[in-house]
Order: sequence, then structure tokens, then C-alpha cells
Amino acid sequence: MGEYLSPGVYVEEVPSGAKPIEGVGTSTGAFVGITRKGPVGKAVLVTNWTQFVNTFGGFIADGYLAYSVYQFFNEGGTRCYVARALDDTATSASVQDNLMDRATPAVATLSVEAVDQGDWGNDITVEISDASKDPDKLFKLTVKYYNTVEVFDLLSMEELTGAGNPNPDHVETRINEISKLIKVEDLDSLTPAHGDRPATGSFNLTGGLQNLQDADFVGTEANKKGLHAFDSVDNINIVAIPDKPGDREVIISGFTYCQNRGDCFFVADPPFGLKPQGVLAFKEGDASYGIGEFAGNAFNSSFGALYYPWIKVMDPLTGTNKLTPPSGAIAGTYSFTDVSRGVHKAPAGITEGYLNSAMAIETIVTKGEHDTLNPEGINVIRSFPGAGICVWGARTLSADSEWKYINVRRLLLFIEESIDGGTQWVVFEPNDPSLWGSVKRNLTAFLLRVWRDGALFGLTPDEAFFVKVDAENNPPEVRDAGQLIIEIGVAPVKPAEFVIIRISQKTLTK
Repeated sequence: MGEYLSPGVYVEEVPSGAKPIEGVGTSTGAFVGITRKGPVGKAVLVTNWTQFVNTFGGFIADGYLAYSVYQFFNEGGTRCYVARALDDTATSASVQDNLMDRATPAVATLSVEAVDQGDWGNDITVEISDASKDPDKLFKLTVKYYNTVEVFDLLSMEELTGAGNPNPDHVETRINEISKLIKVEDLDSLTPAHGDRPATGSFNLTGGLQNLQDADFVGTEANKKGLHAFDSVDNINIVAIPDKPGDREVIISGFTYCQNRGDCFFVADPPFGLKPQGVLAFKEGDASYGIGEFAGNAFNSSFGALYYPWIKVMDPLTGTNKLTPPSGAIAGTYSFTDVSRGVHKAPAGITEGYLNSAMAIETIVTKGEHDTLNPEGINVIRSFPGAGICVWGARTLSADSEWKYINVRRLLLFIEESIDGGTQWVVFEPNDPSLWGSVKRNLTAFLLRVWRDGALFGLTPDEAFFVKVDAENNPPEVRDAGQLIIEIGVAPVKPAEFVIIRISQKTLTK
């Protein structure tokens, strides 16, 4: 309230108490994998295939990531983050002897290096030529990488202008702020006796290396590589590592990472070439199947799902079909279903589950074989006459029946994260009935929208959810401890996994 010391009319704004809770996004993908180029230790937002190619390069024969991202967008995915997996010994291509100036004897004046590590940089060529004006002092640098050409004219080796201000045409300033291919270092900037522009010539970058077999797909909180490149990204939802299909350690790390974050879900890929009993053994960690790498702890997580078999897609590199892990297409199906129907809809069926990317599937799974896989949480991709290739399973890998279905787990993640973000204003407010009422109104309004969207089961809101925040669950000892207890219960809609139609003959009576 204001302070009133003299007669007059005082207009004041009074808070309404309404703090609408906005639903968080659920359709953003997150991919870790091998790429030809691109930054390391950083998750890059990609909203279309062209952006991916410009940043990470296109399809490569030794990796599946590019195919998976392409399938993600082809299936209706809208946006994703990509983290490049790279080994610790990778190096960047460079001009090994640096660029020399025009002095006699010549002195190294400019260092040129590919902007990031990997053998992709060995295909970069740098040309030094005279500038379009004042060639005695200025020069032109042209960078060529396949069909990409960058031209920087009127470059200077002077860091400062005559007035002592930073020179915007200094070679480091211009190139390092703009170039997508190289970075440079002025080697003569601290040597007053030199500082001459580099001599004309053409130079190939060499020495770029990467070991695909030792790439780090998981990383740590310290190095921010692999999965941990997403640590600073708050809005990822669907995670996949398509370049490590069947790797138990990496898959379990994916489940654990998603569970620890509490806001995303991992899509796992099986090994290539498995028969139905083989993928069951893989899921169970059963070494008796005859493949030693299957040995291990059985998968048991509500934060992940396993899809089988692999799918055949058109390979632009060869013009023929190529078998790829299904996680990219599945992540796109999740994203498309979330946008078109909502996160509560199971990402499966002949409509939402139809795979546009798939030309064929690795193995035809019969109904009898499917009967052994579905109860174990293995989601099968089936081919049906007239309906095409469809995702025909919607189960997590959890042994807890409460978290059996993917859409239930992901719906609860959506609700929990939305409520977490929408109730931050409550912290440090006076813990009294006025606050309790305001919190209950806001939460009820949010859950009412969720119910009306068809995500909660019940003919009435009272059947679909409840919100309890009152003196009963906030007695004096709780308030004295600085706590506010809010109890929420929701009834998520379960998918109609088994449709049973009972038909009998009707007896006619006169």
C-alpha cells in the first residue's frame, strides 16, 4: 500500500493473484553422434536439414547421425539439438608452416587453422592475393571448401588504427568473427619490426585427424562432451545416440542421464542383424543367446524405450537402400505426435506411427513373434498390407506397471516440468491461506486445460485430478520448517493397446 499524506485520488495497481502456468514444450529432439565437422562440447540448435548440413556436414559412410537427423525432420520433427561426438586425440587441420610475409628473410606472419577438429579440414584451401586497393599494405584471403567459398578483402595486419582504436579490418577481427571454416592468428602483431602482410600464394590445410572408434558419446559434467553437451540446454525432450546401436553401456548412460534430468526421454537402438529372440536376449542381458556383449543387467527404466527392427531408407550417397537404426525416425514420430495430437497420445498406430522414411524393414516380425516381444517392453516396427510400415508398440522399458506406457511417462514429465516452472513465484511468499488459495487456483486452471486436451481420464475434472493445499497438509510444524506442501493427483489416459470386440449372435424372437 502507498503512503497517503495529502488529500487526493490515488490510483494503485493491485495484483490479481492469477499466475497462469504455461505448458512446456515436449517435441524437441537431442542427438549425439559422429559428424564430418562441427563444434565439440556444444549443443547446436538445428531447425531444418540445410542448417544441419551447413554446421555438421552431410551424410557420411561411417556414421548414422546424419541419416537419423534427416529422418527426424522427414517424420515431422520440428527442431532438435545436435552434439558432435569426437575423440580426445582429434586435431584440427592447419597450414603446417604458417603463412610467411614478404620480408627478406621471410618471417611467419599468419597462422591458419580449421575452425574445429577432424579430417574434414584437410579439404580446405586458403589463397592469399592482393587486395582490391592499397595492395602494398592490404591483402585478400579466399577460403575454399568444396562448393563453399569465403572471400575477405581489404584485410590488414594492423591491430589498431592511426587514432589508436581497434582496427575492424584487422585479419583476426574480420575472419575469426565471420568465417565458418577457419580461424587465424596474427603472429606479428607483437613484433614491431615486422607486421608485413603475407605473401601471395595458395595453401592446403593438412593434419586434421579424428578417430571415429574412440569418439566420446557420453562425456562428463566437466568436459561437456557427448550427452553432457546438453547440460546447459533446458528444453530437450527426446534423446538418441544412433551411432552406438546395441552398446549397453551407452544406452544405460542415456537412460540414467534422462532420469537424472527429469525432463527428457531416451530412444534406444538394438544391434544390427538380430532375430526376434536375439533382441529379447539383448534387452534382458542374456548371454546364453550366444553373443557375449549381451551379458549384463537387464534394461529397466521408465525413461527410455527400445525399438526393433532397423529400417531401410534411401541413401543419397549411393542411391540405394541403407539399413539404419530406427531412433531418428522414432524421435521424429514423437515430435510430430506431440505437435499434432499432444504428448498424451501414444506415438504409434497406423496414423501417427506411420513411418514416412522407411522403404522397408530389416526383419518381418510375425504376430506370434510380436506376442513374445511386446510384453517385455520391446516396441516392434511392423509392415501391414495397405497400411505400410508402422510403429506398433508404445511401452517403456520399466518393470513397474505404473510406468508401462511411453505417453504416460512423457505426460507426467510435461506436467511436472510445467508446474515446476510455473510455481517459482511462490518461493518466499507468506505461507498462509491466501497463498494456498492462489496456488490451488493456478494449478487447477492448468490441470483443467490438460484435462480438456484429452490427456486425463474422467468425465469431470474431479475424476481427472485433484489439488490439495490446505491446513491439513500444512500444519504449524511444516510451516515452521519453511515448507509448503502441495499434493497433486492426476489420472493419465492409457492407450487402447488391446482392442477387444466381442460379437455374438442375436436370437430373434417373435
